[in-house]
Amino acid sequence: MALFGKGKVVLALGGGGSRGLAHLGVLQVLEEEGIPIHGIVGTSVGAIVGAGYSMRPDSKFLIRWTLEYLRSDRFQNDHFKRMMFGANEVEQNFLQALFTGIRRSLSFTGLIRRPSILSGDKLRQVIEEFVEDVGFEDTTIPFAVPALDLKTPIEVLLTEGRLRDAVVASCSIPGFFPPVELDDLLLCDVGVVGSIPVEAAQQFVPGAMVVAVDLSSTLGPIESVPRGWDSIMRVENFAAKKLNAYELEKADVVIRPEIGQKFWSDFSELQHMVDCGREAASNAVGDIHNRLKGWLPFVHGR
Repeated sequence: MALFGKGKVVLALGGGGSRGLAHLGVLQVLEEEGIPIHGIVGTSVGAIVGAGYSMRPDSKFLIRWTLEYLRSDRFQNDHFKRMMFGANEVEQNFLQALFTGIRRSLSFTGLIRRPSILSGDKLRQVIEEFVEDVGFEDTTIPFAVPALDLKTPIEVLLTEGRLRDAVVASCSIPGFFPPVELDDLLLCDVGVVGSIPVEAAQQFVPGAMVVAVDLSSTLGPIESVPRGWDSIMRVENFAAKKLNAYELEKADVVIRPEIGQKFWSDFSELQHMVDCGREAASNAVGDIHNRLKGWLPFVHGR
């Protein structure tokens, strides 16, 4: 389903693990400022937040529910959720937290024989906490999820079918979780090649203003790289930054919450991350209002 329209606004919500809480603050400011949202496209945690908001566009409710859940015993006492999100393991990033859990419970020879390191059922249980089992047609705000089809391989934009299946696919990191079979597609997280879905948003609502939310952290200098795994992750982060920069050039407005070096797995200071999203969005709303008044075309390199 392709929408249309100059003067419309479509959000491109990027991935970023726990940093996705900043999305909630952005949504709250846009809502308070009366900026209409005509479509949402989300990747990874952006898909989770986008799905929740598209079903019930009430930022205060979504913030309250999310914070209560992340502070609850239901989250804190679940081993898999704690391993996946890295709760209270602030020294590790998201993938490192996964590897820590893997080393505790699985042998290397076992991993070679497995189609994925972790269970798809476990991932689905996490998504079920946030996304209702409804169809795309049931959302209040039109919503879309980009994913990578491993068979072709090409990026596809999911706009039909079950909402929860699409979000699970968007969070299925290749190799860590099994790909999701939908129709004749074999889908996984496209965020590994670009975490901010600007092109997908342009495709979803052609001619609309694309407001992108960039959750990526700064990649500052370091004194040493103690382990081979650190080298791999640093190169991967550098590649992701270059891909994101290319994608963001196509956005009309980019909102960058200043979360600092907080790792994807760090779920401390929950309200602070929401507030970072609020502050960044507050700084951008003037630009959005001005562009909507005259519908100014985007300018590269803002």
